[in-house]
Amino acid sequence: MNTVCKYPTKWNLDCFYKSINSDEITQDKDNISKEIDGFISKYKGNLQISNLTNAIVKYEEIYKAASKIAVYLGLYFQIKQKDEKVSAAYQDMMEWYTYNFSKLCWFEVEIQGMNYDEIKEQLKKDKILSSYKVFIDNIFKYKPHTLSSQEEFIISKLGIVTGDTWYKFHNGLLSRIEFHLEGEKLTLSDIVEKANHGKTEEIRKEASIALSLRLKENSYALVSVFNNIILSHKTYCDLRKYTYPEQKRFLEDDIEKSVVETMIKTVESHYESISHRYYKLKAKILKKPKLQYWDRAEKVCLSGRADKKYTYEEAIDLVLDIFKDFSPKFFEIVKTMVNESWVDVYPREGKVSGAFSSSATVDTHSFILLNFYGTIRDILTIAHEFGHGIHQKLSSKNNELVCNPGLNISETASIFAEKLTNKYLLNSETDLKKKIELICSRLDDVMSTIFRQIAFFKFEQRIHEIRNDHELSENDLNKAWREELEKSLGDGVEIDNHIDNYWGYITHFTSCPFYVYSYAFGCLFVEGLFAEYEKTGKDFVSKYETALSSGGTKNYKEIAEMFGIDPTSENFWISALKTIEKEIDNLEALCDQALFN
Repeated sequence: MNTVCKYPTKWNLDCFYKSINSDEITQDKDNISKEIDGFISKYKGNLQISNLTNAIVKYEEIYKAASKIAVYLGLYFQIKQKDEKVSAAYQDMMEWYTYNFSKLCWFEVEIQGMNYDEIKEQLKKDKILSSYKVFIDNIFKYKPHTLSSQEEFIISKLGIVTGDTWYKFHNGLLSRIEFHLEGEKLTLSDIVEKANHGKTEEIRKEASIALSLRLKENSYALVSVFNNIILSHKTYCDLRKYTYPEQKRFLEDDIEKSVVETMIKTVESHYESISHRYYKLKAKILKKPKLQYWDRAEKVCLSGRADKKYTYEEAIDLVLDIFKDFSPKFFEIVKTMVNESWVDVYPREGKVSGAFSSSATVDTHSFILLNFYGTIRDILTIAHEFGHGIHQKLSSKNNELVCNPGLNISETASIFAEKLTNKYLLNSETDLKKKIELICSRLDDVMSTIFRQIAFFKFEQRIHEIRNDHELSENDLNKAWREELEKSLGDGVEIDNHIDNYWGYITHFTSCPFYVYSYAFGCLFVEGLFAEYEKTGKDFVSKYETALSSGGTKNYKEIAEMFGIDPTSENFWISALKTIEKEIDNLEALCDQALFN
């Protein structure tokens, strides 16, 4: 859908380097390597309260310079996965990065060996040091799981040939699989789009089968990836004395296991009253006895009005209007994003599927990847990823070492922006049948973000547990996958063996184990925030901007306290889920009025 557009549609990565072959990259690598050697010479074995501030500032300077190279080549690789030169440059960078930063493993170990009470006293007196308080606190948080400097060095060196490499292989494999449908060669992104949102049931069915067959044909490689990712994760956890597989994830997100477990159990207890109920209602709306798996995300079309196909320009103009009405600051950030080539818009061969917003460094900016097809769903995806970009931009006022929030909070701005956009679209519509379509579209996304992601999380827990006992077989993965999805979808959705291998294309499982819980957390957390916004209106906005600006300096509880909500309580999650039940109540009432009478 490449059309002439007033907005740029491809990334401009020149804020990093002019090309992957730039001599400047080589020079920067050499300089950083020398800086690291100088840092080691000056501070290793000589770290103390009096020089801690200077050491952390210098460490951050080195980290930021290295991140510039890593982010640049990482982004380039996302859009050129089939280019051997790009892949080689990316791999070379990862090896260089690992080699150099493995030499700095002693730094955090030596900080952990200092007297924490003395550091706290110094924090009160030293304004610069106090701006790194969260960084220091996090170092001490990991003390029970930190090994000796030499052991940390070995683990770091091995990182390049364990989990990260298998994730790179997984992404590269998926980008090289060609899918065929009706004589057309499709990318993974294309086939998933058609499987979930194809215009007819036949297209969705055929696309789903094509996706399944090609994943099955590559099952040996995919099963190997999952086995080795999980074994790598287990080995890492064993060495660091983590007591359960999710502990590293929860520690990084600064969230208690009990809070996540409460959320998950509460969601599971609402499978029937929300997810199962919704899919049965959707089947009734579509006049089907039950939904096939490929029908679960089918676009509900009732109004007789053809779905509008948006150009990228139209989509951006709409999202800009929505953000402008909510927050002038948000509007200005988004306007900069779209005008200054922060966004890569259209799918193309070799480009990774899906969508994301990647933070870079605090003195550059975010980069947003889309695979835009022109649907209303794409507008919501734009809002979601721009929400991330806004969050990342506001967070960049913090030091590099404390700018990134935990993953559970990182989903807040994105899901809030998506909900804001959906509400705008719904309020702009007067046709009852069109309202039903929009509510169904919104609930489709809610089912995917909350209930599907909790099923994903439960699937991860199961396969990590099975891998403790024996190497995973394809059947192990298929069985766990199908059973968890069946629980979340209910008997209103027909599941057959065509979905069995779909776990193979979910890269979250290999890039960031146990990350997926944060989607459900973020979605439900936003329900609480949005209720506060609807109650207080514009007074909410400045507080919300402040919350997002805190970056990694506040955890989820501190953010929640700013708005008077308590995610540690089961009642919070029940209340958030009740708002979704009310949406289904409203949908039923509209259906009774416009369809079922």
